[in-house]
Amino acid sequence: MNEIKMIPIGDLEHHPENPRKDLGDLEELTASIKANGVLQNLTVVADLEKCKYLVVIGNRRFEAAKAAGLVELPCVVSDMDHKTQVATMLEENMQRQDLTVYEQAEGFQMMMDLGFSQKEVSEKTGFSEKTVKDRLKLAKLNKKNFSAAVNRGATLLELVEVTKLDSKTEQAKVLEAAGTENFRARMMTALSDQEFEKNKKRLLPVLKEAGLQEIPSDERYSAKWERCWNESFRMDKSEDDLRKHLKKIMKDKSLEWRYSMTHYTSRSEIEFVHSKPKTVMSEEQKTDRQKAILRGKHLRYVKSFWEQAYNLRLDFVKNYTVANGQSTSTLGKIMVRYALSSQGEWDGEIKKHHEWSDEWIRNALGLPEDPVEDPDYQEDPNRPYHHEYLTIWEQVDGKANIPMVRVMVIWAVGGGVFWPDAPDHGLYDGQDGHYSPSSYQSNDVKELYDFLVEIGYQLSDLEKQLLDGTHECYKEGAGL
Repeated sequence: MNEIKMIPIGDLEHHPENPRKDLGDLEELTASIKANGVLQNLTVVADLEKCKYLVVIGNRRFEAAKAAGLVELPCVVSDMDHKTQVATMLEENMQRQDLTVYEQAEGFQMMMDLGFSQKEVSEKTGFSEKTVKDRLKLAKLNKKNFSAAVNRGATLLELVEVTKLDSKTEQAKVLEAAGTENFRARMMTALSDQEFEKNKKRLLPVLKEAGLQEIPSDERYSAKWERCWNESFRMDKSEDDLRKHLKKIMKDKSLEWRYSMTHYTSRSEIEFVHSKPKTVMSEEQKTDRQKAILRGKHLRYVKSFWEQAYNLRLDFVKNYTVANGQSTSTLGKIMVRYALSSQGEWDGEIKKHHEWSDEWIRNALGLPEDPVEDPDYQEDPNRPYHHEYLTIWEQVDGKANIPMVRVMVIWAVGGGVFWPDAPDHGLYDGQDGHYSPSSYQSNDVKELYDFLVEIGYQLSDLEKQLLDGTHECYKEGAGL
């Protein structure tokens, strides 16, 4: 058994690699030590270079004893090596409730640096391997931005989400929004930008392989080229898909082809143009054609932001539980909205004759993409081609991972206003390429947002600006 010896407080120092930087409130412990002294010894190691002792176990007692005016403390001097010192401090502190997430992350990283595997860290600290893995990701985030995000109320899920970004600069930018209503929109944009750059790097060699050149920026919207409006290529597809696509559209070898890459938050695509036979066009025709091209481009730009807003709402309802709500009346509001939206054609259930029009609802609930045939249906010999399909309710019945309240919320926001198809959702008139706010107080989108806010949704700045007409996408020439 190691001998306990009294060591002067002036010869003791906190271990520099102790993961617990904030020792918490020491007032009660100080009062107890004043009254009763230190009842449990500290464990220390000798620092021969400084002629000091480093406290491995008992840092709170050490600090409280100083505050209580003690001059020496009972200590056991251990000869443990550096790796064991760090592991001991981590094991002592990792389970403390007042240890911050970032301190845990730093502690786990220390153990990894010392040669422990993730499994060993898990076994020694009592945390699951998944928790250890997530904390190790957090240790790579900027400490200052991380702390500021935590102080704003950022959740652990938000912080882990940020680690999906490869760029430290982008991580820092998104961390600035963590803990606010703008986090999901910022995160969605950053992930989309990251994916675009990866896809661009992956697909460019295929375009060069086909002999394609990028269209000059000053010619993108000119009447010089014929635009292939229906032949755009989505950039999340594979290289082989792009090769097949090019083979399909570039059949006429007499034409000269060019490409351009368009990136919006909601999607990225490659657009194609080709040369056209010489035709005589008046200046007015050229001007009208160019205006039409610009107007189409502008509308697509506006639509991309509404699609982003749609994805934010979709993410909210796909993960909805009553815990998202802000008051005890939340469930009542959902049930009232659900009851009102179940009248008429809905008639209390998503009827079988709606099976092909409820695709977005199936997607939001994580159900199969196509309708599911009713296994109990008995074929009618008089209707040999008739099929019956399971309703949404029948498909989710008994699924523990899909709470009934989520089904009601998703259902309640149905009726078409939740789809991202129209760029303006009835809020703005873009036929002439200009936007001016309409009287949106009574439109479906405004009512939809009012309902979502009532059950716990937080509007991002993006959505607020889209609704009140102040978003930069509505300005003339935006996105061109």
